[in-house]
Amino acid sequence: MTGPDLELEERLRKLGPSFKNASQPPATLHARVMASTTLPRPSVRRASIVRELSLAASLVVFVGVLAFGFSKLHGLTPAPVKTSPHPTATAIPWTPTPMVLPASSAQQATPAEAATLIGRTVLTVDPLLVPGAIGDDYQAELLAAANGFTVDYTSSTRHAAVELTTVVQRIAGPGAHGQRTTRSFRGAEATYQVDDGTPAAARSLAWTEASANRGVPYTLLADGLTETEFWQVANSLHALVGAVQLRPCQASDLRAAAGKASAATGGQLYNSIEFSNHSSTPCRLEGTPRLQLMKASGGSVALPQDDMGVPWAPGPAGAVVMDAGAPAPAPTAGQLNPTGQATVVFIMYDCPGPEPALSRVAVVLPNGRGSISVTAGSDIVFSRGAACEANASVHSISVSPFSALMPQPNWVEKSPLAITLRLPDRVRAGQTLAYDVTLTNASDAPFRFHDCPSYVEDASRSGAKIIATYQLNCASVGWLAPNQSVTFAMALDIPANTPPGPGQLRWSMYSAYGNVVAPVSVTVAAP
Repeated sequence: MTGPDLELEERLRKLGPSFKNASQPPATLHARVMASTTLPRPSVRRASIVRELSLAASLVVFVGVLAFGFSKLHGLTPAPVKTSPHPTATAIPWTPTPMVLPASSAQQATPAEAATLIGRTVLTVDPLLVPGAIGDDYQAELLAAANGFTVDYTSSTRHAAVELTTVVQRIAGPGAHGQRTTRSFRGAEATYQVDDGTPAAARSLAWTEASANRGVPYTLLADGLTETEFWQVANSLHALVGAVQLRPCQASDLRAAAGKASAATGGQLYNSIEFSNHSSTPCRLEGTPRLQLMKASGGSVALPQDDMGVPWAPGPAGAVVMDAGAPAPAPTAGQLNPTGQATVVFIMYDCPGPEPALSRVAVVLPNGRGSISVTAGSDIVFSRGAACEANASVHSISVSPFSALMPQPNWVEKSPLAITLRLPDRVRAGQTLAYDVTLTNASDAPFRFHDCPSYVEDASRSGAKIIATYQLNCASVGWLAPNQSVTFAMALDIPANTPPGPGQLRWSMYSAYGNVVAPVSVTVAAP
């Protein structure tokens, strides 16, 4: 296939490696790709580690253009495939639930790194709780946004996993030898469940943490821990000092430096100013500053200021945690992604020109917290391009809120689930291909579905585009032990005009915790 008839999976596979090397953009790519490539059945919708703009211009062209409409995708990991003549009768029934792709990808980190990321990323949850009794043999996988987080800890030395989340969980009731009780925990009424009677059974503890503004729902889940080990983790929960507890930064706390201008489309040039906190205590930066442009010849340039979003980050900006005692920013000296610092991005036009030479840019902090200025030199430039064509009169400056500079994340790339497809050798055109998908936990630690992942069925061939997208019906699935499997029934309509002959079905699963694809042969018979 060529052009718009390229297989969906190929598009996503090719995009994945590029996006994982760029900053996390908004989540609209998924819906756009699905809407433009899915024919027989509807596909429905489905944010973000900040990257500084002092990278090379070519990279920023890519990020600046795509970050407004694309969401990061993983590369696809091939999965083992087996076939058998007939689907089984014990599969979880198929449901036509519309596709909902993850808004972001999980990061891999040590437990200590995960705690730091939670404190810097989650801005509206208070208190922010993390466990202290997680051993060094555990690895963390983290999904964090301004309004909540989910962190999973898996042991490298035993079959054990712990999950802590502020996302409300729907947990199935206990088994025949399990129990669900109510007890007091951290001053709140909590629901505690043990799934069965084995010593290291799956367990969960759900409660609403008291908060000054509103209660925060927390759930602690584990599999492979004994009763004593579970409560050691639960009783070790402690609050982080997050951005909401920090004092606002004053201009006297800050050092600033201009970054290199970076090109985008239409002649736009993104300027940036980076900030660090040299005071002895951490503080927070938030809001959008006002910029004042000072001319080398004296006086100022009066440009009306508009607010703009952070080019690479969707949604409203939050507070930025500014580390105490940080070195002065040095964006033009190759100091990339320094944790605990901030940046402001701006675009300015003064057309038709000639633009005045600038000596300094003063940054006025919101809420009367002072101002700090930086030398402009050749690092801060005016944009031209399309907006200034035909001698148009354009006089403006657009400024972003403060946003955090963070190291490039280590994304979770490989799904812990292996795929086995069982389907008939052939299907008649005009009928429904009924088959099974078995997902097996191929990792060394227990696995739990966080949000049910979405999947793509692609049986396209020359002369026929056959693609469907859905969300997996996994709400009833609990923990999967290592090597444990769960089977789902599948259905794919084969149009009556499908050319007969051998072909391939590609079943692909998309998750915040890694993506995976399985191809298998199938023959279409004439109607």
